[in-house]
Parts: sequence; C-alpha cells; structure tokens
Amino acid sequence: MAQIARSIRFFRKAEAALLAAIELYNKPDFRYREEAFAVLALNAWELLLKAKLLRESNNDPQCLYLYETRQTKQGVPSTKRYVRRNRTGNNHTIGIGKAIANLEQVKSIKLSPLIKANLDGLIEIRDNAVHYVNASPRLAKQVLEIGTASVKNFIELAKAWFQLDLSKYNLYLLPIGFVSVPGAASAVVATPGEERLIKYLASLVKESADQTGKDFHVALEVSLSFKRSSAATAAMVAVANDPDATKVEMSEEDIRKLYPWDYRELTERLKKRYIDFLGNQKYHDIRRPLQSDPRLTKTRYLDPKNPKSARKDFYNPNILGEFDKHYTRKS
Repeated sequence: MAQIARSIRFFRKAEAALLAAIELYNKPDFRYREEAFAVLALNAWELLLKAKLLRESNNDPQCLYLYETRQTKQGVPSTKRYVRRNRTGNNHTIGIGKAIANLEQVKSIKLSPLIKANLDGLIEIRDNAVHYVNASPRLAKQVLEIGTASVKNFIELAKAWFQLDLSKYNLYLLPIGFVSVPGAASAVVATPGEERLIKYLASLVKESADQTGKDFHVALEVSLSFKRSSAATAAMVAVANDPDATKVEMSEEDIRKLYPWDYRELTERLKKRYIDFLGNQKYHDIRRPLQSDPRLTKTRYLDPKNPKSARKDFYNPNILGEFDKHYTRKS
C-alpha cells in the first residue's frame, strides 16, 4: 500500500478537527459551545495551514519546526540555529501566526485579508474565553456568524489547495434561533471584558464591509425567522416540478438576488478564480449544459410569453462549483 503523504495526513487531521468543532457546536445542550468551537476550529485551521506548508516543502517536516539560537562560550548568540524542544523533548512546532507568515514570506502564497481577519476574530474569542462563563446572546450570534464564515473559508481553501471537496459532509452550524433563549437572558448584562470583545469582533466585520462579493468572508450574517399565517386555509408550498403544485410568484428583485451574475460578470469572476481559464470553446461547452439547470441559471425573456424573443441568462454563484471540476483554482 502506498504511503500517504505527510501533507495529506495533516489535512485529514484538520478535517477531523473541523468536524469535531461543528459537532460540539451543534449539540443540543452544551454550555461551552462558542468557546469550544473557537478552540477546535483554530486547531483545524492551524493543521490546514501546516498541511499546505508541507505540500509546498515536498513534505519535509523541518518547515514546521521552531528554531532558536544558543549562547556560545563567548556569551554571544550562535550563528547556527537549533530546533527548539518542548517539555517532553520533542520538536517544538510553529503556531498559526507563524504558519501564515511562512506561507506568505517563504512560499509567496498570499492569504485573503478576509481569511486573516476571520481568524483574528476566532483567536480573540478563544483567548478571551477565560473571562466569561457563558456567552451572552449578542456574543453567541457574533460567534455563529464568524464561525459560519470560517467553515466556508476552510472548505474553499481545501478545494483550492488540495482539490478535496468537504461539501459532501453538508457542514453547517445550527442557527441559535432554533434554541430557546432563557427568559432571564434579557436581564444578563455583558461584562466589560465581554463588551470589549463584542466591539472588537464588530470592528473586524465593519472594516471588511467594502470587500463583499469575494470567495472568502470575515462573517456571514445569519437570520432566522418563522412566519405563520393566521388564515386557516393557508396552503403549504414546496419547490417542485409538479404542474399541479401551488404556484409561488417571485419578484424581479427576488430573482436577481438569487441569480446576480450575467454572462460578462460570470466570465470575469472565472478569470479571477482560475489560473488556466480562457473564454474559449471549452468554457462554452461547460457552460451551455448548466443553462438548463434552474438551480444555476435563470433565463429572462424580453417577452415572457414568447420563448423565441430576445433572452438574457443570469447565473447563481453556486455555478462556480461546477467550473471547479474543470479548472485549477488560484492559491
């Protein structure tokens, strides 16, 4: 049996850590939910970054070691570097910050500022965990939104760096709206330390507000609402191809939110996304079959009643997943 590369073993550990973070977060009754998620999610990210470093270094583990100098007999720092040892005598490895720095400075692999801001948020949540027992509803919502973005960012880089698709797991964090908030929650006042953390996380999101429309995010707003009709005759509806199903009307604004890209916008995004993309026949051969998928493409006709009239296609961002199967993502 062929030996599994060290970089892939690290990636699989990162994958396991991320799954553990999500599983703990989604437990029905877990009083250390936000703090535990931040710890495990950061562990997953550190392993992912180290896996990339290993791949770029031909799986040489020395790229992960932390080095130091020692005092010579003359009392000056030595020119030779030594691997730092931990308490057990094993090699001391770099942390998440040094892993990012080595990727960018040594391997010239630039991480999106949005990813780094998202990780800064998780680090602050982890480091401040000792200052509060239970996260207040305000902080819990922030962790949910930052955590959701972190999971999405992780999946995107896993595909870009290792061509491994984690979407098969249907990874998601359950919205806190599904959890009944205790009646006393409204009376809970955030401590000064927690209030500072809340403001810091909010500032990270605000500073990234002008960088929307990217593949990566600092936070993803999560909104959950339920609306019940007071009419006893209200009908239940679902998306279906059944001609007898209840019809649901969508406004032009609703449709454009679901399908925001026209042909030009789609092409420009593909050029920025892949290193080997060209607007040639291969591109058109891939795109045309996707135009028949209503989840990915919406066709608008000048005369809605005449399918032979002038038309224009609009695309849902999820169409990128189909092109990922044919082109190579930029690092």
